[in-house]
Amino acid sequence: MRTPSLSIYLLLSLLATTNAFRLPSPALIQSRPISSIVTQLAPPLPPSLTQLNVLPPTLSSLIPSAAATLMPAIPPSLLPPKPLIPALINSLLFALSTSKISNHLTPSGLVHAFLLATGLSSFGGWAHWSTAVCYFGFGVMVTKFRMKEKTSKGIAEARGGRRGPENVWGSAATALFCSLCAAFASLVPSNSCFTISKQLWELAFVSAFATKLADTFASEIGKGFGKTTFLITNFKRVPPGTEGAVSLEGTLAAVMGGGLLAGFALAINVITSTRAFLIATFAAFFATNVESVIGATIQKGWMTNEVVNFVNTLVGAATAIFMAMKFGL
Repeated sequence: MRTPSLSIYLLLSLLATTNAFRLPSPALIQSRPISSIVTQLAPPLPPSLTQLNVLPPTLSSLIPSAAATLMPAIPPSLLPPKPLIPALINSLLFALSTSKISNHLTPSGLVHAFLLATGLSSFGGWAHWSTAVCYFGFGVMVTKFRMKEKTSKGIAEARGGRRGPENVWGSAATALFCSLCAAFASLVPSNSCFTISKQLWELAFVSAFATKLADTFASEIGKGFGKTTFLITNFKRVPPGTEGAVSLEGTLAAVMGGGLLAGFALAINVITSTRAFLIATFAAFFATNVESVIGATIQKGWMTNEVVNFVNTLVGAATAIFMAMKFGL
């Protein structure tokens, strides 16, 4: 039997996850009084301890009652996500597509991609999961552009572009963190100076992936099609593939890559406004240029590409949050 191609995998993902990745609505889950939870975590002390006067015998009863006074109940929306259903669905999809995906991921990279997919679908549902698939699909496609020419020049990605665990987390750790924060944003009191709304975390999530796709487009198209490359810090001509090098073709590709990812996220309502789309696209472009500056200056000798990628996505997410707070959504 023929294994589904990557395009069929993308189609299956959208069809299979529309309703399946989301657990029953939180409204259907009965709210649990925190006192009952604390009681389970801190049951009455054994008689042997109370007899030894190690702790006051009423302590275990005071904890639940005090907690119940301060927080009568945990809202259903704050209950921890249950990854079992996402894990099962991801297992099925990965099994159906292993032969194709393994052309783009190492065996260990495949395992870590599965963990990432399960985390994203647990915290952010099918929309976050599909955004990651969009990044992966476009990233694989652009990496393969003129692969033979790039390989002959010694500037192609290692392992023929196959991603390992370091690539998975260098590219997506920030996005996973933002997805987690979006899921639990309402835990932070509204009057806290650290309050960032779910809407802003969603924008940061999109911007992190948009930044990485913009960087991939800039790098791969710049190496494959760039006619003249310059070092971003002094604009001296350098060979294609030099860390910190930029080209007109790569710069335009960065805008296209960030816009593609942000546009996809807008289409599936991860972000919900044109302004959010523009912020994500700009943040991705800005962070990609910051990454070029890092590559031309401090990366040499001690920073790996994966560390730079992580910093790159972090800058993109932070820039988007800052711009949204400054100019609104």
